[in-house]
Amino acid sequence: MKLLLVSPPFGEKGQMSKGLPIAPPVLEYLAGLTRQARPDVTIELLDANKEHFEPERTDADLVGFTILTPQSPWVYRMADRLRSLGKKVVLGGMHVTVSPDEAKRHADAIIMGEAEKIWKELLDDADRNSLKPVYNGGFPDLAGLPRPVTNLWRTKYVYGYFQTSRGCPFSCTFCSVHKFFGGKVRMRPIREVVEEVASSKRRLFWGIDDNIWGVNVDRSKELYREMGKNVRGKWWFGAGDLTSVQHSRSHELLENARKAGLTAVLVGWESNNMSSLQEYKAVGKQGSARRDAIRKIRDYGIEVMLFIMVGGRQDVREDFDGILKLCDDLKVSAHPVMTTPFPGTELYEMYKPYLLKGLDWDSYDGNHATFEHPSMTPLEREDAIVKLRADLFTIPKIVQRMSQISWKGFPMSHITSWMVQYPQGRAFREFAREREEKRRQGLLK
Repeated sequence: MKLLLVSPPFGEKGQMSKGLPIAPPVLEYLAGLTRQARPDVTIELLDANKEHFEPERTDADLVGFTILTPQSPWVYRMADRLRSLGKKVVLGGMHVTVSPDEAKRHADAIIMGEAEKIWKELLDDADRNSLKPVYNGGFPDLAGLPRPVTNLWRTKYVYGYFQTSRGCPFSCTFCSVHKFFGGKVRMRPIREVVEEVASSKRRLFWGIDDNIWGVNVDRSKELYREMGKNVRGKWWFGAGDLTSVQHSRSHELLENARKAGLTAVLVGWESNNMSSLQEYKAVGKQGSARRDAIRKIRDYGIEVMLFIMVGGRQDVREDFDGILKLCDDLKVSAHPVMTTPFPGTELYEMYKPYLLKGLDWDSYDGNHATFEHPSMTPLEREDAIVKLRADLFTIPKIVQRMSQISWKGFPMSHITSWMVQYPQGRAFREFAREREEKRRQGLLK
């Protein structure tokens, strides 16, 4: 049996988007899980964000997609074409888990939750042509996970990835993670993480944990200490909270993290607007001195980027401008996204009465306004975030921010800063050009 695993494109309507040069998470790991469960299965990986996918040309018996919400319309179109050709299709991922009835209309089988417990059963059933409509994977223990298979891509990637835990201790209203991973955090054995990273042929990584140090600070210190001892010549970036670096022993956490190869962290600033932070239930994760926390992280030679949402129903026009001022004051970059109420989240239920009619899920991509606002039209909010991104990611500003990183992180933190900021700015500029073309054609309303 031949299995094809496809990573969907990120762009609106299935267009390719030029983002960071990172191998798509999940698929390399699913390839490893397949080799562990059914070593006789032939595996092919395809990144549809880098190369075109044509269902009519695949010779696979079973095609799998893992789906985030804005990717779902493209995946459903591809799945329908594949099934019309007699191919079997399995769908999984966060969007499938929160919208199973929708996904089932486009698949021979769907996976609810995680795959480890049911993957062999699913492959066996596919081989016998007897797939079940639904496989419920639950929340397995993370000991003994297979290692990612990294040599199946036709495209070369600068960054790989690794995972040390699943889940997040915080339950923000805008986020699917807490619920998707069962409302609790599970951690991999430290020894297995260290061995996986140390043995990888890659040298640059994205740590895909939802919170690289906020799950368990003592465990994070131990993990970083062991990585610092046993992993050489490898560097990585990840995402974390701000409150974890505000306790009395945070110096040890940050020192160990830098020695473990951490070069940059995307911190959850979430919003400049206190009313929005309260609506998102994200006040507690900020701590009492979040500006000082950012300066502290940078003092250890670790680059900082702010994850920040704007355009929520509590926000005002000045909040867009405030993000640029904040970044200039702190001399850091940001990843600004439009507040988006994803299905399955508490925020989605809160915003349900205000959702704009007629939008497909590919508008839920952090670039588009998807709900009514008390004082700003959708077009005004979208124009405002396009301008904000253009002002944030000029070459002079990128270089200026790089120069503010402590020399403790030289050169890799400075290199990472460029490698993250420049492709991100390029992707934002690409979106802005596409938007301007729509405006010229009279398609923006």
